[in-house]
Amino acid sequence: MSLKTSSAAQEQREARQNNPGWVTVLFFLGALSACVPLAVYAYLGTFSRYLADDYCASTYLYTSQNIVEATLRAYSLWGNSYSRLMFSQLIELGGVNGIRAMAGVELFLWALLLTWMFAEAAKLLRVRIGAFGYVWLAGMTIALSLYQTSALYQILFWRTGLIPYSLPLLWFIGLAIFFLRYLQKPYAKPRAVRAGVVFVVLVFFAGGLSETTSGMLVGMMFVAVTLTWWTKPLHQRRDALTLLTVGLITAVIAISITAASPGTSNRLGRIMRSSPIYNPIELAGDVMLYTSQFLFETIKSYPSLILVALMVSFCIMFLTLSMRDQNGSHIPTSYLRWALLIAPVVVFIVVGFSYAPSAFVRTFPAARARYASHFMLTLGLLIEGGVLGILAARMGVFAKQTWSRVAVALLLVGLIIHPLRSAPRVYLLHYEYEKFATQWDVRDAQIREAVANGETDLVVVQLDAPGGVGEYKNNPKDWINRCVARFYGLNSIVAP
Repeated sequence: MSLKTSSAAQEQREARQNNPGWVTVLFFLGALSACVPLAVYAYLGTFSRYLADDYCASTYLYTSQNIVEATLRAYSLWGNSYSRLMFSQLIELGGVNGIRAMAGVELFLWALLLTWMFAEAAKLLRVRIGAFGYVWLAGMTIALSLYQTSALYQILFWRTGLIPYSLPLLWFIGLAIFFLRYLQKPYAKPRAVRAGVVFVVLVFFAGGLSETTSGMLVGMMFVAVTLTWWTKPLHQRRDALTLLTVGLITAVIAISITAASPGTSNRLGRIMRSSPIYNPIELAGDVMLYTSQFLFETIKSYPSLILVALMVSFCIMFLTLSMRDQNGSHIPTSYLRWALLIAPVVVFIVVGFSYAPSAFVRTFPAARARYASHFMLTLGLLIEGGVLGILAARMGVFAKQTWSRVAVALLLVGLIIHPLRSAPRVYLLHYEYEKFATQWDVRDAQIREAVANGETDLVVVQLDAPGGVGEYKNNPKDWINRCVARFYGLNSIVAP
């Protein structure tokens, strides 16, 4: 038996010894309950269809020789996100079935990556809460953030909204996993060089998905550099600081490429009624105002979700550590106390950076552009609750009392019920989504039949798309109508 296999077996034995059976069952039920609303969201995704910009992106792909040419055309004419079409192309391989499957695939990968990230972070903290605990935290993070947004359809079930507004979060999580795993091995120059090249490529592609998430990426990298420098006495890894600094520079380059796009100028020329904000002080003031407004309105509108996010991570961490009769971390208590103060600041900074592009054009971010902020706020609350759980577990008088463990366990039982209660409310959306999908399929079949019969100018029935997404109507010269016509190979199409 190899040393690696022996070590893994030892860790499994320790996990069995340290985790009582009832705690494992409790965590399993929690993980299962958190996955229920995600499964409902995945089911709703089967009713997704082509809408608005989807047609335009597909025609760019169909009429170009390759993905590079399509990207350059989109970048120069209207779009500014240089890596977005790469994912459109991937989904387009399945046609309408690719559109139907994209939400489910994203949710599965999202939960998987977030679970992995929590597990890697726990290794650095020398805390092991078990696989079901990580899944529970991951599922709750996604479900709670999705439940907050008013632009659910646009960021999850519409390809043009999913790619720039929710998909980048998976990419960011992947970057975090990459960095956390890099830290687990000692410095070696060849490995550091390889990691640096891969990290730069990943950051560059992540920065090309949208200006909003590109701004958030810059904020995340800035925070990561600052925190790594501040905690240098704990790890003594200058290579980690160098890696993140290079990543920050790459993120700045990425958002600069986005801002310099001719497509950006074309769009701003049509929608801007006043000049952008070039004064950095005025811009910073608006960013802080928008960020404060977002946080205030979210906390005011969803106080129960805020409490659930705090409590679930607190209870999982406290119960795990107190049942093992250990403090669970080699990090000094002073650093954990600082973390309680720093976590809200980090969330504010990251959200603020994501709002900078909107503030630049004097606009409060649209609901779909705010979704990443909901996710980061929820993640920050879980981190805050987890740190509180570690600190509570270090309070021996409190942590070793049977009544405190029973109380926390009962609270976790209540938290298991929460996502089960929200799932039926989410499921009710299927009536609207299914109706639209059925009507879209009928109209799509009629259009394709007409095209097969040689018709070039069509009049079809108008549909009301879910989630406030645009539909083509009675003007054949409207940009959506023109994209739809090119998509089907028509001269014109209207839907009066």
